[in-house]
Amino acid sequence: MTTSLDSAEALRRVGSEETGCSDQQRFSLELEFVQCLANPHYLNWLSQNRYFDEPAFIKYLDYLQYWRQPHYARFLTYPHALFFLDLMQSPDFRTAIGQAAVKEMVHSQQFYFWQHFRANRLKS
Repeated sequence: MTTSLDSAEALRRVGSEETGCSDQQRFSLELEFVQCLANPHYLNWLSQNRYFDEPAFIKYLDYLQYWRQPHYARFLTYPHALFFLDLMQSPDFRTAIGQAAVKEMVHSQQFYFWQHFRANRLKS
């Protein structure tokens, strides 16, 4: 039985001939995509456009779990994208985020966290 990290390692070894881009370009594209997952509006758009109905896309989200490794996570500007990447593994969340009310609730909770993050850290 292979884990998602094992399959991610296997996929990362694919050369530029198969992917159509250099390793550096691939790194940049995947970094940008993972960071886009921190945006609830983008997640809603993915749901509305039925990307979550595609098994290949779901496998790609699983493959992207390698970004959780510290060696890769250090490049993330929005580390909470990893939280959303985890949520994207759940079919229930993928369905729910397609609803406008859920998208707005997630967005407002994210905003409140950012708004009060510094003050809450100073209290600790």
